Amino acid sequence: MEIKTFLTGCAAVLLVFFSGCAKIPGPFESFADFEENFIKKKSSPLLPAEKLLTLERAVKTALLNNPTNLAAAQAVQAAKYGYFRALSAYAPEINLSASPQHTLSRGWDLKNPPEGVMKRNDHFVASGTIQATWLLFDGFARELESLIAYDEYSKSRAAGKNVRRLLERAVAYAYYDMYQAGEEIIIYEEDLAFQQSALTQEEERFRNGHVSKASVLNFRILAARADSRISNARFRRQTAFHALCALMGCDERELTEYVALEKISFEILPFIKDDLFYLELAIINRPDLVMEKIALTVAFRSRQKVYADFMPEFRLFSEYTLDAYNAGYGGYKVSRARSRQGIFTYGIEGRWNIFRGFDSYNKLQSYKAMEQIAFWGLNKKFLDITAEVRDAASNCRNARYQTEVFQEMAQ
Repeated sequence: MEIKTFLTGCAAVLLVFFSGCAKIPGPFESFADFEENFIKKKSSPLLPAEKLLTLERAVKTALLNNPTNLAAAQAVQAAKYGYFRALSAYAPEINLSASPQHTLSRGWDLKNPPEGVMKRNDHFVASGTIQATWLLFDGFARELESLIAYDEYSKSRAAGKNVRRLLERAVAYAYYDMYQAGEEIIIYEEDLAFQQSALTQEEERFRNGHVSKASVLNFRILAARADSRISNARFRRQTAFHALCALMGCDERELTEYVALEKISFEILPFIKDDLFYLELAIINRPDLVMEKIALTVAFRSRQKVYADFMPEFRLFSEYTLDAYNAGYGGYKVSRARSRQGIFTYGIEGRWNIFRGFDSYNKLQSYKAMEQIAFWGLNKKFLDITAEVRDAASNCRNARYQTEVFQEMAQ
């Protein structure tokens, strides 16, 4: 009866598991699958009454809906609980185990069995153990492991900030690419209208014999060039719009391609500082550089942790075991026996590995190499940031100069 009940319970658990309660997300095999299973957005990019998309609103929507940014936030949570898990090594460990056993045996053909051998045995044995251990010393491996976990947590937070930084920059690039392409369409449409008007006049003058055909062909080429530039500008605006939609986590049903954009202010910065000023700010504030610094710290602590393998380990332990025994016999002078026994044990356990095929030595050399890799990674990131900041400062100075030239020309 017990076996039947057990099998029925197992079948019920399997039925619940395979009936959809543990369904894997998906499938993601077609465009319709992605649309159906895509994560619902936290915020709609545009309210129905809105007709103007500002850069601030675009950035805010991207931070709420962009999958990369959402994944980075979850990575921070995972690293935080990884740090909490490392701290659990300081707590004692308590384990409970139980083992019930039932044994039946029959000896029908026994004749004149020796002393202690029964024709029928019915044994039921139950034992339970509760064990507690507390790590006293492990060569400071716990301390270093918790420090590494906290460094990884800090690194994941810096990675999240870097994702947000790159996302905001990408949204601004796509937004202003879309804005610039729209302005170019207006310019080239005006240019096309002017060239077509001039072409009409030149064709009339050519028919009257006042100009050569070269003048007509010249305006025809200029009109075709303006028409081509309109098509190219529209293409760039479409690609920028698609990039902006992807960054914001929306599609054309939520954001139309012809949405109005915020007008750009043409106020010129009063002063641009030298490169060293911006380099100092980047070294202090760039999260990707912070990530590389933390990676070097993690590599250093990981190498330190290897030295714990050369040191002994001590644990304080205690254990209580309760055994219950109930037996029935047949064909013997004693028909039943039972007993109960409790055992309590405590002490200190020490362990020290003397030799393991130079495993710890080779592990130490490996972590030394990984520390050097992290060091050179930090150097490369510093060089990349230096080049990026200097290029950005040069670009800003050039853009400022070009703005001043065209503003002076327009006066």
